[in-house]
Amino acid sequence: MATFTLPEGLAPEVYPLAWLVGSWRGYGVLAYPGVPEQPFVHEMTFDHDGGPYLRCTSTLWSVDAEHSSSVPQEMPGGDGADRLGKADIWATETAYWRATPQAEGEPTDGEQAKGPRPTDIEVLIAQPTGHVAVYVGNVRSARIDIVSDAVVRTSSAASVTAGRRMYGLVQGELMWVEELAAFGHELQSYASGRLSRQETP
Repeated sequence: MATFTLPEGLAPEVYPLAWLVGSWRGYGVLAYPGVPEQPFVHEMTFDHDGGPYLRCTSTLWSVDAEHSSSVPQEMPGGDGADRLGKADIWATETAYWRATPQAEGEPTDGEQAKGPRPTDIEVLIAQPTGHVAVYVGNVRSARIDIVSDAVVRTSSAASVTAGRRMYGLVQGELMWVEELAAFGHELQSYASGRLSRQETP
């Protein structure tokens, strides 16, 4: 098992998020009421400039019809994603991930039973569709759970009212799922993916 090394110059405030730093690539699949189920190629990069936050850029490409049948059901990451043809960009976003100060006081018996106290985080997400959202949640070891605290949209943007996301590191791969409340529908499954870390050239 490879030894994990903290990225050089990373601010101590975001050490709990250090395992995210780097570039990730893989597959995903999305489906939502009014949106047919479809596979996509996903690339995500987390980097930093020494400040107490991580910067994240994320792009999803729909898979063109010629290659869509080659997407495995298990959605592996890594080199397999390179063999898929990218078509139109489906979604893109830029986000900032911030750790918030820990609450004072000793952990409760229930918290002690679950292990170290989770780190609270805030995630600010901007999308070119005219949406800006603030998510809040926590990171515990290699799992992150966040839920929307506020969603703001421009007058021309589609109606999106809430979201929830989970990210987890499983056997070296980044797994994620997203739920969305949009177009008058209640919060429900929207997309999920499995990404592999890309080696730095």
